[in-house]
Amino acid sequence: MKRYFVLILLIAIIIIQVIMLGKMRTTDKEPCVLPERFIYEITQPDFQSDVFEKRRKLLMEKISDGVIIISASTRPDFMYLTGFDERQGVALLIPSSDKPFRMFVEPYNLYAAQWTGELYGLEGAVDKFNADKAYDINTFFANLSEIIKKNSQIYLHSGDENLEADIVKIFNNYGRSPKIQYVDSIIHEMRVIKDKWEISQIQQAVNVTALAHKRVWETVMPGQKEYEVQAEVEYVFRKNGLGTGFYSIIGSGPNATILHHYRNNRKILPGDLLLVDIGAASRAGYSADITRTIPVSGKFTEEQRTIYDIVHKAFESGVKKLTPNHKIMDANHEANRIMVDELYKLGLITDTTKWWQKRFYIQHRTSHYIGLNVHDVGVYGDFDINNRDEHILSPEFRGRDLLPGMVLSMEPGLYLTKNKLDHLHDLFGHIASTEELDEFAEKVSPVYEKYQGIGVRLEDVVLITQEGNNILSGGLPKSASEIERFLSGK
Repeated sequence: MKRYFVLILLIAIIIIQVIMLGKMRTTDKEPCVLPERFIYEITQPDFQSDVFEKRRKLLMEKISDGVIIISASTRPDFMYLTGFDERQGVALLIPSSDKPFRMFVEPYNLYAAQWTGELYGLEGAVDKFNADKAYDINTFFANLSEIIKKNSQIYLHSGDENLEADIVKIFNNYGRSPKIQYVDSIIHEMRVIKDKWEISQIQQAVNVTALAHKRVWETVMPGQKEYEVQAEVEYVFRKNGLGTGFYSIIGSGPNATILHHYRNNRKILPGDLLLVDIGAASRAGYSADITRTIPVSGKFTEEQRTIYDIVHKAFESGVKKLTPNHKIMDANHEANRIMVDELYKLGLITDTTKWWQKRFYIQHRTSHYIGLNVHDVGVYGDFDINNRDEHILSPEFRGRDLLPGMVLSMEPGLYLTKNKLDHLHDLFGHIASTEELDEFAEKVSPVYEKYQGIGVRLEDVVLITQEGNNILSGGLPKSASEIERFLSGK
């Protein structure tokens, strides 16, 4: 009897082990592998020495006297001139010299390499970055003293404050005063017009960013947190070997009405709109900037579709004015004109001549430069670009001519923040009477309640060409119907 009991027990144990093993096998997760369709083949070179050489030559043609000094602490202007990506470095340009480009860098040493990896060293500064001469960065001030004896005219970057203070001290030691001028405004104007290599870098970042958007569209679902969407986005970036051009903005539901929503911690609910404003950065540091707003459940509600279509119409009309025969603010004014007219038809604006009514809805201009910074440097025109109240709704502020080689965003948006009408007096009490504001709120409130909580922004990267423009991210679906079709898998 004992034998039978032991035999039955052994059989039972074996059966249990087999069942448990089967469960383990079926519950084991597959490794997380990004499908091949989200991989972009990068063919653009990360560094091209002749590109940087041309930039330095152009700068020295513009500044033919004195000495130009710029350090790595002024990134990305330093990167723009040198391509040198280590944390320490100083570049000297001496236009009058037969060896005008000199670099001061960290020399190679094993101890530093153990901590931070290989350094280019003096040899790399010459061989890779085409410096005419390279020196140990620790000898910079000794060498500079010799150069200063022959030059009083010094061109610095306004961000190099510590360097400027040290140079002034050296001059004082010789009983002289330096003639210091700043070079960054010249560099920034150079950066406004992108060369072919830069455009290829931006296109690379744009293509990967578009793939990240599509990855979100395939994977997002109610119940996720916004940071899970961010993880999918940045997984695509990193899997393609790229970084982030800026912190990813992932706004669901009411968070889509926050222009720069950075928390990314809300739970996504059925029926939400999801605003995704993201940009990969190429290996050379050039950013993309693409925004799409999608319905998480696959279809826009009637109210969401109404606001979305207004923004899309504004985009399509405005982008036509991003061409060389227009000024830089013309697209902004055209897009805003469309949005104001459509909001008036809905009953969300009662008087299109009232600046404050338009400003209640229009929060930002529709274009900014894109390059080494996602909001890249450069002059827009003879007005304060940071004073939105002054220019975004004033067609007389047209700005500078658009030129081939400029790369800009086109990004109209509408953000109907919940209960915003309750703050009318705080926002516009200084320019409109209490009676006028109360009357507006009374008329608009029933309509506003219908649409409140909806935020929509559309953004593409646009290259100005001789013939007109090229929407570098134009292949990514943008219309409401196109997005719904993609989300449905059709």
